[in-house]
Amino acid sequence: MPETSTKTATRHRPAPVRFTDEHGRKCLRVPLDRHGRQHAVVTAMDFQKVRDAGAAGAWLLNSNGCGTSYVRVPIGRTLVMPARIIAGAGARNAVRYVNGDPLDLRPENVVLHRGWVKRNDAAIVADHVVPQDEEDGGW
Repeated sequence: MPETSTKTATRHRPAPVRFTDEHGRKCLRVPLDRHGRQHAVVTAMDFQKVRDAGAAGAWLLNSNGCGTSYVRVPIGRTLVMPARIIAGAGARNAVRYVNGDPLDLRPENVVLHRGWVKRNDAAIVADHVVPQDEEDGGW
Protein backbone atom coordinates (compact mmCIF):
# COMPACT_ATOMS: atom_id res chain seq x y z
CA MET A 1 0.00 0.00 0.00
CA PRO A 2 2.73 2.57 0.71
CA GLU A 3 3.87 2.28 -2.93
CA THR A 4 0.42 3.33 -4.18
CA SER A 5 0.34 6.41 -1.96
CA THR A 6 3.85 7.36 -3.14
CA LYS A 7 2.81 7.03 -6.77
CA THR A 8 -0.34 9.06 -6.12
CA ALA A 9 1.68 11.77 -4.38
CA THR A 10 3.99 12.17 -7.40
CA ARG A 11 1.00 12.65 -9.72
CA HIS A 12 -0.19 15.80 -7.98
CA ARG A 13 1.05 19.19 -9.02
CA PRO A 14 3.15 21.24 -6.66
CA ALA A 15 1.29 23.96 -4.78
CA PRO A 16 1.54 27.56 -6.04
CA VAL A 17 4.59 29.34 -4.66
CA ARG A 18 4.06 32.68 -2.95
CA PHE A 19 6.41 35.58 -3.57
CA THR A 20 6.44 39.37 -3.55
CA ASP A 21 7.00 40.96 -6.96
CA GLU A 22 9.03 44.06 -7.81
CA HIS A 23 5.95 46.24 -7.09
CA GLY A 24 5.57 44.85 -3.57
CA ARG A 25 2.43 42.83 -4.43
CA LYS A 26 1.67 39.36 -3.12
CA CYS A 27 1.90 37.04 -6.12
CA LEU A 28 1.90 33.33 -6.94
CA ARG A 29 3.83 31.14 -9.31
CA VAL A 30 1.16 28.64 -10.36
CA PRO A 31 2.57 25.34 -11.71
CA LEU A 32 1.37 24.39 -15.17
CA ASP A 33 2.74 20.85 -15.14
CA ARG A 34 3.31 18.06 -12.62
CA HIS A 35 7.00 18.75 -12.37
CA GLY A 36 6.69 22.49 -11.71
CA ARG A 37 8.97 23.31 -14.64
CA GLN A 38 6.57 25.82 -16.13
CA HIS A 39 4.45 28.26 -14.20
CA ALA A 40 2.17 31.25 -14.60
CA VAL A 41 2.73 34.39 -12.56
CA VAL A 42 -0.41 36.00 -11.12
CA THR A 43 -1.24 38.31 -8.23
CA ALA A 44 -2.75 36.52 -5.23
CA MET A 45 -5.87 38.67 -5.57
CA ASP A 46 -6.36 37.71 -9.25
CA PHE A 47 -5.71 34.04 -8.48
CA GLN A 48 -8.57 34.20 -5.98
CA LYS A 49 -10.74 36.02 -8.55
CA VAL A 50 -10.26 33.11 -10.97
CA ARG A 51 -11.06 30.56 -8.24
CA ASP A 52 -14.16 32.53 -7.23
CA ALA A 53 -15.28 32.36 -10.86
CA GLY A 54 -15.45 28.57 -10.52
CA ALA A 55 -12.05 27.64 -11.88
CA ALA A 56 -10.69 25.59 -9.00
CA GLY A 57 -8.91 22.94 -11.10
CA ALA A 58 -5.29 22.63 -12.14
CA TRP A 59 -3.92 25.37 -14.37
CA LEU A 60 -2.30 24.11 -17.57
CA LEU A 61 -0.50 25.22 -20.68
CA ASN A 62 -2.52 24.72 -23.86
CA SER A 63 -1.27 25.24 -27.42
CA ASN A 64 -3.25 27.34 -29.88
CA GLY A 65 -1.97 25.13 -32.72
CA CYS A 66 0.13 27.94 -34.20
CA GLY A 67 3.21 27.70 -32.00
CA THR A 68 1.98 29.72 -29.02
CA SER A 69 0.70 28.31 -25.75
CA TYR A 70 -1.65 29.99 -23.30
CA VAL A 71 -2.63 29.36 -19.70
CA ARG A 72 -6.00 27.66 -19.38
CA VAL A 73 -8.04 26.35 -16.47
CA PRO A 74 -11.07 24.05 -16.51
CA ILE A 75 -14.52 25.23 -15.57
CA GLY A 76 -16.82 22.27 -15.91
CA ARG A 77 -15.84 20.61 -19.19
CA THR A 78 -14.58 23.82 -20.77
CA LEU A 79 -11.07 25.25 -20.72
CA VAL A 80 -11.05 29.01 -20.18
CA MET A 81 -8.23 31.52 -20.13
CA PRO A 82 -7.61 33.01 -16.68
CA ALA A 83 -6.24 36.11 -18.44
CA ARG A 84 -9.71 36.81 -19.84
CA ILE A 85 -11.31 36.40 -16.40
CA ILE A 86 -8.68 38.62 -14.78
CA ALA A 87 -9.05 41.34 -17.42
CA GLY A 88 -12.87 41.08 -17.50
CA ALA A 89 -12.82 40.44 -21.24
CA GLY A 90 -16.14 40.39 -23.04
CA ALA A 91 -17.18 38.99 -26.40
CA ARG A 92 -15.58 41.81 -28.37
CA ASN A 93 -12.33 42.05 -26.41
CA ALA A 94 -9.04 40.41 -27.25
CA VAL A 95 -6.42 39.93 -24.54
CA ARG A 96 -2.88 41.06 -25.32
CA TYR A 97 0.29 40.56 -23.30
CA VAL A 98 2.34 43.77 -23.09
CA ASN A 99 5.69 42.05 -22.52
CA GLY A 100 4.86 39.22 -24.95
CA ASP A 101 4.81 36.59 -22.17
CA PRO A 102 1.41 34.82 -22.00
CA LEU A 103 2.48 33.22 -18.70
CA ASP A 104 2.71 36.61 -16.96
CA LEU A 105 -0.89 37.29 -15.88
CA ARG A 106 -0.21 40.33 -13.72
CA PRO A 107 -2.43 43.37 -14.38
CA GLU A 108 0.19 45.51 -16.13
CA ASN A 109 0.84 42.73 -18.65
CA VAL A 110 -2.74 41.69 -19.44
CA VAL A 111 -4.56 44.36 -21.44
CA LEU A 112 -7.75 44.40 -23.48
CA HIS A 113 -8.04 45.47 -27.10
CA ARG A 114 -11.12 45.76 -29.24
CA GLY A 115 -11.23 42.80 -31.52
CA TRP A 116 -13.11 39.69 -32.45
CA VAL A 117 -12.57 36.51 -30.43
CA LYS A 118 -14.11 33.08 -30.80
CA ARG A 119 -15.94 33.10 -27.49
CA ASN A 120 -16.76 35.00 -24.35
CA ASP A 121 -15.15 33.29 -21.36
CA ALA A 122 -17.08 35.59 -19.03
CA ALA A 123 -20.34 34.04 -20.26
CA ILE A 124 -18.95 30.53 -19.69
CA VAL A 125 -17.92 31.52 -16.17
CA ALA A 126 -21.34 33.06 -15.50
CA ASP A 127 -22.99 29.75 -16.41
CA HIS A 128 -21.00 28.00 -13.67
CA VAL A 129 -21.29 30.55 -10.87
CA VAL A 130 -24.18 30.34 -8.42
CA PRO A 131 -25.75 33.78 -7.89
CA GLN A 132 -25.22 35.13 -4.36
CA ASP A 133 -28.96 35.09 -3.55
CA GLU A 134 -29.36 31.43 -4.55
CA GLU A 135 -26.25 30.44 -2.62
CA ASP A 136 -27.58 32.05 0.55
CA GLY A 137 -30.94 30.31 0.32
CA GLY A 138 -32.90 32.84 -1.76
CA TRP A 139 -34.35 36.19 -0.80
